[in-house]
Amino acid sequence: MDKKETADRGTPGQRPMVVAVCAFRPENVRRHLRHNLDQLNGDEYLVLLDRPVTPEAEKIAAQVNEAGGTMRVLGATRGLSASRNTVLREYAGRHVLFVDDDVRLDASAVDAVRAAFRAGAHVVGARLRPPRDMRRLPWFLSSGQFHLVGWHRPRGDIKIWGACMGVDADFAHRRGLLFDLGLSRTGGNLKSGEDTTFIALMKEAGAVERLLPGHAVVHDVDPGRLTLRYLLRRAYWQGHSEARRHQSVAGLRKELNRHRTAPESRCTPLLFCLYGAATAIGVGHGLVLRLRGK
Repeated sequence: MDKKETADRGTPGQRPMVVAVCAFRPENVRRHLRHNLDQLNGDEYLVLLDRPVTPEAEKIAAQVNEAGGTMRVLGATRGLSASRNTVLREYAGRHVLFVDDDVRLDASAVDAVRAAFRAGAHVVGARLRPPRDMRRLPWFLSSGQFHLVGWHRPRGDIKIWGACMGVDADFAHRRGLLFDLGLSRTGGNLKSGEDTTFIALMKEAGAVERLLPGHAVVHDVDPGRLTLRYLLRRAYWQGHSEARRHQSVAGLRKELNRHRTAPESRCTPLLFCLYGAATAIGVGHGLVLRLRGK
């Protein structure tokens, strides 16, 4: 009996939690490997690389496996939702903490997620914060746009986002719940919303949600994402995804409210107009494509 088969015996609360890194950027897997492994306490560390097989990818997989984790190169780019669905199928009886490849875990946050599962939660989320050593943010990035790069605001309520998302895979499997492939980020495409849509389905099916705003993990961001061009593209795709989810009006209102309610002085009418326009264009384009059946 191999390690996975042994771990899958017994009730979910008795089994090690699986920390699943659904990765696209191999360099991030290597960069965060040692740190993330050091934050675990008996948990399994699984990496799925959504890329073709290359010598470099195989080299990184060997490093992960030698360090005590498990890494597989999926052989093709099928998208983030497909990777997560693979984990749900193959670890159907387990508690899974999904993290992005640019997340640096914190031991206390991992412990809190594990404890929440054992206390009966089915979906769990921690706060996602920027690195503490990050230089001053550009003028066009206020906390009203933090969600576009995967950060929660430093204070207040949080939502469960895919960069750090705990899921009881047994609960999801028994109800036939999977991540929506149509909302999936695939390579350079910036679709979004598959995480919050999945969490909503879990809660509709009776899942118990546990939010951990007092526990945080670091979400590193590539400098290329801290540009006005990227953020406007991301806002456009946010609107496009809201239309795909049949939430055009509510989604647009939610986005505008985020930009409007940022407390710091950088949240000027200019930012509200810039990001609001990009989101509205995305909503409009998404509606047109839906009407055309695409």
